[in-house]
Amino acid sequence: MEHIVSCPQPGCGAHAEIVDRWVWQSTQGPVDHVKLWCANGHGFTPALDTLTTQPTPTLPEPAVGVTVG
Repeated sequence: MEHIVSCPQPGCGAHAEIVDRWVWQSTQGPVDHVKLWCANGHGFTPALDTLTTQPTPTLPEPAVGVTVG
């Protein structure tokens, strides 16, 4: 399953794909981390809870009974 998030690079704003995921232990409990690459080539390994997801684009429903032309 593909997961798309916002690139964490300041000013980039491109879509980034999570390509790997793992858990590191900490004194506060386990922390999920990910490896991601954006469409502009930026790579990061942030904690999962620091990322912002991109909304899934939706297309409008076609009008019923309307003819064009």
